[in-house]
Amino acid sequence: MTDPTNREILEELKAINQKLDEVNERAKKPKGLSTPMAIIALVLGFSVLGPMISMLFVLLFDM
Repeated sequence: MTDPTNREILEELKAINQKLDEVNERAKKPKGLSTPMAIIALVLGFSVLGPMISMLFVLLFDM
């Protein structure tokens, strides 16, 4: 292959590599809960854990 062709291929490979690096950087960022999962966690927290904790307090502080 000729030198200009090699340079063109090298430039295209560098561009592809840069795009892949950007995608990998975005993928490394921690993601939070989605909105439906947050709502489910909130409902479960109030309906399951709330009564359990209140019963624990009643049993501990019952005089």
